Amino acid sequence: MSNPVLIEQEPAEMEKIIQEFFHIVPGMANAKSVPVVNAESLSKDAFIKKWVNNNQPCLIKGAIKHWPASNKWGDIDYWKSTCEDFRHCAYPHHNYGRVKNRMGIEMGFYEAINRLFSGTDHIFSMPSEPIFRGSRFGELIADLPGFKFLPDSPKPRLYDRMRMFMYRRAATTWHYHDTDETLMCQIKGGKKVALFSPGIQNSIHVAAFMQQELHMEGHVLNPDISLDPLMVNVEEGDALYIPPYWHHGVVPLDGEVGFTLAYCWASPFHKFGDFSNAFVRKLYRDAIKPIKKVSFLMPVIAVCGITAYLFRRLKNKF
Repeated sequence: MSNPVLIEQEPAEMEKIIQEFFHIVPGMANAKSVPVVNAESLSKDAFIKKWVNNNQPCLIKGAIKHWPASNKWGDIDYWKSTCEDFRHCAYPHHNYGRVKNRMGIEMGFYEAINRLFSGTDHIFSMPSEPIFRGSRFGELIADLPGFKFLPDSPKPRLYDRMRMFMYRRAATTWHYHDTDETLMCQIKGGKKVALFSPGIQNSIHVAAFMQQELHMEGHVLNPDISLDPLMVNVEEGDALYIPPYWHHGVVPLDGEVGFTLAYCWASPFHKFGDFSNAFVRKLYRDAIKPIKKVSFLMPVIAVCGITAYLFRRLKNKF
């Protein structure tokens, strides 16, 4: 059983965690809201043209409220009847980015699921588990019937199509995705998410600060840097569209057991041709230095990306 004292103190504790994760971003006190759209009235054409093609985030209300996972995944017995008791790595702390901050504990899945649901550990997570046919979580695919506004999408280039996060109070530190689009689907529990654009001032410097988690060593970002952050609460049944290169930090809104699914698909080619984006330039630099197999594909990708980018600019002009 969870400690009742912790439950009574939950709102104050979660607010403290939110402050710890978000205060490092200058301008967070004046964060604007992420635009909201309704899944029932959102078409694929509108979603792709307005949000994906423009690389702008949005909260899609009710995007996954029809998923069977919403009713099934909150039952501990369902997990034990659906999944094998394989060896698994769990984390009794927040989800940090750097390896030295990600010390996990190997245990059987049933032990991990018991600890998750019982609240034995105050902070606990089993992050980034892929879901695909033939995987140890392959049976869960039946619980995830997709999106009305995105009935089909290309296979992702880098990430798994679907990966899930099982957690209690575990926040995820600042990071960004590249090459693929992401829908952060909130199956159980709610999360507060802060984001800032790849078009920020001193973008590479800020990215390095975040990736190295220098705030954990007492360092701070220059408060005069304008990051113009966005903030949103993602509730059960919602999906947050997170475009490539948008930094984001994620904190649960409560101390209950939560389940999040990341659904990914390949970014449109024009995003690889936008060299005004510092992260696109960084993507190419990182791919060709040092020389590796993917390096030989990058010139082809660059040509295709630039062509698609210029064609889109020309089309929009007329």
